[in-house]
Amino acid sequence: MVYKEESHASWLWPLGRWTSSADCKEMYKDIAATYADEEHDSDCERAFDIADTLEQGLACEVVTDFMHPLRRSSKLWRFQVSRSDDRLQYRLYTDEGDFLMYAHALPDIRKVHFFLYNPDDKEPHSLFDPNRPAFTMSWNENRTEWRLVQEKCEHCQFSPRHQSCVACSKGKQQVAYFGHSRLNIGDGVFNSMSARIPGLYSDESRVIWCPRLGRGDLAVEPLHDNHESQTLVTKAPSWNDDVESLVLDFKARTVVPSAKNFQLIFGQRAEHVICQYGKIGKNQFGLDFRYPFSCIQAFASSLTTMFWA
Repeated sequence: MVYKEESHASWLWPLGRWTSSADCKEMYKDIAATYADEEHDSDCERAFDIADTLEQGLACEVVTDFMHPLRRSSKLWRFQVSRSDDRLQYRLYTDEGDFLMYAHALPDIRKVHFFLYNPDDKEPHSLFDPNRPAFTMSWNENRTEWRLVQEKCEHCQFSPRHQSCVACSKGKQQVAYFGHSRLNIGDGVFNSMSARIPGLYSDESRVIWCPRLGRGDLAVEPLHDNHESQTLVTKAPSWNDDVESLVLDFKARTVVPSAKNFQLIFGQRAEHVICQYGKIGKNQFGLDFRYPFSCIQAFASSLTTMFWA
């Protein structure tokens, strides 16, 4: 991960996130003008705030870079997750310590809200708003099914509200589905996860999983192999008699034993780990992942383990 300065903008690798640009500023002014025509005063004011904040390199309103898979690599890209003492707040950082995302778990309503801004940011023009999450993840009563959606659908973002998936009974644009189960291995209990994410076309553009495009629930197994969704599963650990515990070989990470540790793979390709999450300190976790996982999909997968024990 390195920073590159280019034409007065900052490019965060490997996300490819532009944090300041004249083009983005003009785009948000156009959006502000559109909202003004529709008399959405709150959204209009925010759009102008974003345009102004972009000049300072502080805005990261566009979620595309968090949705797009990291570029292909033979190695896992390394990130870190920091958890608050009450286990309700989580922050995603690059391995060098640069802030990327913030998540707040709300057990009372069975949801996790994801934000692109840090609530600890003391800047006078901070755009953090607890009422405007970029993504939302909900779980069922048994904590076995987790669904991640994007609040502003990529397909419907310029449609009138009544014609967008926000007003659709089938819900918003799905970004990922995670299913949990528990299995017995040796004398231990294994927390198992399956992850289903939208697929990629041959040109590596993403499948937009919006119900307005005829997409159903990601949780439903496709009737045929159409490559429009991809399924990953947790790599099963092995029982070690010497330590009397289930063990996994974490690649390039030294982790401490935790029920939350996991690795995700494609089917039988056990050696090709796509994502791994391991405890490295009291409230610190290593989160490493690669193509075809995106930043938000990996971060969300790690938070589905919050109840694992």
